[in-house]
Amino acid sequence: MSIHQWTVRTLSAGVLAAAIAAPLPALAAPTPAPTPPPAPAAPSNSAAKATCDQWANNRAPRLRASRATVDFTKNPDWTWAGIGPVLDREQNAIRVELGTLPGTVARAGGNQRLANALRAYQARLTEYNATLNTDRGARASGDATWARRRASGDATWARSNPAYKRVTDATNAVITLCRTL
Repeated sequence: MSIHQWTVRTLSAGVLAAAIAAPLPALAAPTPAPTPPPAPAAPSNSAAKATCDQWANNRAPRLRASRATVDFTKNPDWTWAGIGPVLDREQNAIRVELGTLPGTVARAGGNQRLANALRAYQARLTEYNATLNTDRGARASGDATWARRRASGDATWARSNPAYKRVTDATNAVITLCRTL
């Protein structure tokens, strides 16, 4: 046997011995215990926040129109002829917003608390629109008659003021919930 052959065999045997002595990584690691399946995922907060943003964007035009109506009535000399177009704009904005709410509620479907709050808001806004129509119809008697009623202390917005407060309460509930998401 030549020196060259002896060296090759010795080195080969040493490499083989080292390879056998060193455990394979997969064999050396302990087998992990089986893990339970993952729990159902919680509703995505980012999806809920996007729903809140959508609701706020859809609500903004109606809110501006409602505030314009409220501001108009703060003038003690307001007239029916003057408020008619303001109410038209508010009721048109309400109809548009009511048209967007089913999609917003559907988008919130993964978060039941948000979906329920939006449904309550939708119901209150629908109620407000109906009472606004009722109060508006009661005023059809004309400016002079209406001015006498106001002067006598008769409630100007007998049904719609309480309904608007309920819309405001439902709005605040949605806003509060959206802040926690």
